[in-house]
Amino acid sequence: MRTTVLLVAIALGVTSLAGNNALPASAVNPATAQGATRFSSVYTALTKCGSGMTKKEEREAEKNGQDIPTRCKGPGGYDVYIYYSACASIFSITKGEESFSLAMQTVNWKQKNVEWRLADGKPFAVIMRTYEYGGNDLCTTDGKVTGESLIVKGLKGYEHIDAEVKVKGTPNPNLKAREIADKGYANPKS
Repeated sequence: MRTTVLLVAIALGVTSLAGNNALPASAVNPATAQGATRFSSVYTALTKCGSGMTKKEEREAEKNGQDIPTRCKGPGGYDVYIYYSACASIFSITKGEESFSLAMQTVNWKQKNVEWRLADGKPFAVIMRTYEYGGNDLCTTDGKVTGESLIVKGLKGYEHIDAEVKVKGTPNPNLKAREIADKGYANPKS
């Protein structure tokens, strides 16, 4: 009888431990704890941006006849800078000392915003609509719009993401650009 009571007590103890104090699935499989990566987008408006210089730098630039770049704040410490020349606007992405060129467009560019792809709330890629122009003898980035594309570029650590999606002939080009970015995040280059 004592053996039966002891066995029942042990069985109840094991059941209690298994039921109430069992290890969570994440302790057994760490991938379960992290879950699937959550992709999302945020946008930086290009129409309400300030100067890319301090007031002192602006005065110096104006004195030297230089154009003042535009700075649009993005997520995660990234900024979109727009630099101007005689017939082009150069869009670049900057974070601290890191910088890369995104696109060159006409001085009177049409873009309203830049899309940032986020993985679990952290930016890893940028998408921007660009226009191709017929050009003239003075500027190749001027004249009639002859085409549109979405540029997809990876940020630091994801530089392998570098694609262009033609708008004409591509069903839902915005979705396609996001898919390219997200696939690049999921399959990083070694």
